[in-house]
Amino acid sequence: MTVFATDHKGRNSAPHTATVLIIAGGRGTRFWPESRINRPKPLFSIDGKTSLLAATVARMEPLIARERIFVLASADQAPLFRPVLKKLLPPRNLIVEPEGRGTAVAIAYGTGVIAERLSDDAIVAVMPADHYVTPAAAFQRTLREAVMLAASHAAIVVIGIKPTRPETGYGYLKIGAAISLPSARRSKSLARVLPVPRPLLCGRSKERVTAGEDKGEGADISHGLDPATGVAFKLDRFVEKPPASAALRMMRSGRYLWNAGMFVMSAATLAGELAQHAPSLAETMHTLPPMKAAQLERSYHALEFDSFDRVVAEKSRNVLGVRARFRWHDVGSWEGLWEALRDGSRNVLMGNVLEIGADGVLARTRDHMMVLLGVKDIVAIETADVILIANRTQSQDVRKIIDELKRRGSQKYL
Repeated sequence: MTVFATDHKGRNSAPHTATVLIIAGGRGTRFWPESRINRPKPLFSIDGKTSLLAATVARMEPLIARERIFVLASADQAPLFRPVLKKLLPPRNLIVEPEGRGTAVAIAYGTGVIAERLSDDAIVAVMPADHYVTPAAAFQRTLREAVMLAASHAAIVVIGIKPTRPETGYGYLKIGAAISLPSARRSKSLARVLPVPRPLLCGRSKERVTAGEDKGEGADISHGLDPATGVAFKLDRFVEKPPASAALRMMRSGRYLWNAGMFVMSAATLAGELAQHAPSLAETMHTLPPMKAAQLERSYHALEFDSFDRVVAEKSRNVLGVRARFRWHDVGSWEGLWEALRDGSRNVLMGNVLEIGADGVLARTRDHMMVLLGVKDIVAIETADVILIANRTQSQDVRKIIDELKRRGSQKYL
């Protein structure tokens, strides 16, 4: 996807090339026993066929060529991702950071590498590797809008999700004044390089998305997009994970969206923001990419560990937003997966599972038949060497199992 920015008189300026930087990291300990040290969360497969990482790459490719899709991973996890990415992307598109230093460093370094290889004008869409997003066509339409907004306004663009419950585990975005999206149909240059068919038809999929038809959590245009604010907006402020009472109040107000951790901006815009708010990181965007391995490792280790939200986004006065047209979940736990997949039903059953009188169950089996009789609110997970039975509402505490296994010295199960 190539986007042409316009100056204040509406004239075309330099072309912007849209790229994607997928941040692949984290152990995913709350998905134990499926996620292990040698199988981090981005390699987790919801359907047993396609990993979250592979699904994330596949969502991008109808809009953005694989040559411009990059994955950033730490040196200890990169060897785990290479076999998956080998079939999806050019080998050099795996960007390896010496160690995890938080999303601020990861995004600065990854964007610096992209700018060095392509251009400072490259528009970089930063995406998590391990979120659940559907339908793909609705995501692609939202991404198209975010890229166009980032190119035309030289801003950081965030993607917000319409809340469906008073969630205390997510950050929120407060919606400011409405703004207009640049229209490819009104601009001959954009129409040439960024066609927007109606209805949108992406890739070989037959899934068509038009206004009012988007489905799922945070995506129903008929009631999810307030006519008073529209699709695009100026961001008023970021809100950290709120207490339950505040989350309920924000959800009911209709003026807040969940922060999905998706950012779109040009490399030049990021460099400018870093120069204002984190000068040391601004410098590293240019100095780190050409370094040899040993020097890179030393320099990287000296950088402060921090999040992109805190270091840049929350301080910037140059943040715009678009409302997501797609269903989204960060699937941060087994209960999160149950919530994402249940689609109004009470049970989510994967594999050869027989349930009689079960309620509120997430069950996943591989080689054996699993029978659930009269059980309620549980997670039942079978892997090749472990069976997990847990209260679904306590699935966040799976980390305690990891701690206990470490205490016992049961390394083979970690």
